[in-house]
Amino acid sequence: MNICVFCSSSSNLDPMYTEAADALGREIARRGHTLVFGGYDMGLMGAVARAAVEESGRVLGVTTKGLSAKGRAAVEGIEEECTADLSARKERMVELSDAFVSLPGGLGTFDEFFSVISRAKAGEIEAKSALFDVDDFFAPLAELLDDATARGLNSTDWRAHCGLFGNAQELLDWIEA
Repeated sequence: MNICVFCSSSSNLDPMYTEAADALGREIARRGHTLVFGGYDMGLMGAVARAAVEESGRVLGVTTKGLSAKGRAAVEGIEEECTADLSARKERMVELSDAFVSLPGGLGTFDEFFSVISRAKAGEIEAKSALFDVDDFFAPLAELLDDATARGLNSTDWRAHCGLFGNAQELLDWIEA
């Protein structure tokens, strides 16, 4: 199975986030899945990919011409595919993937998460999507989405398309089920 991971590319992070990304990358590789990610050796993005590579896992990195031109380096040992821009990168990552995991991140991660879960809700893709809730990072988001569902603002419960997990093993057990 190809599992796409969306996450922060920031390098100014508490080590607990990097440790969680490392654990996820290793678990994906150990279970024989392919990691699909944003390609670059930065922040959680680099941590998850390096861990999967170290476990001899297959890793597909999707980069962009613009970010590569700015000097961002891809993770060594991956299969790299370069796209024109961030929109094309996100679309290619979706095309390549059977399931999705969001680790903590910023605007790009939220954009990717909402794009995938919205497309699943609309029936455009059939894939599980999970939030890896490191240190309750996603708890406020889950509360907001639960409230929107309770108020009738979501036509379906967002949890029908997404799981919320505190560790890599439970998260991957759910994706595989």
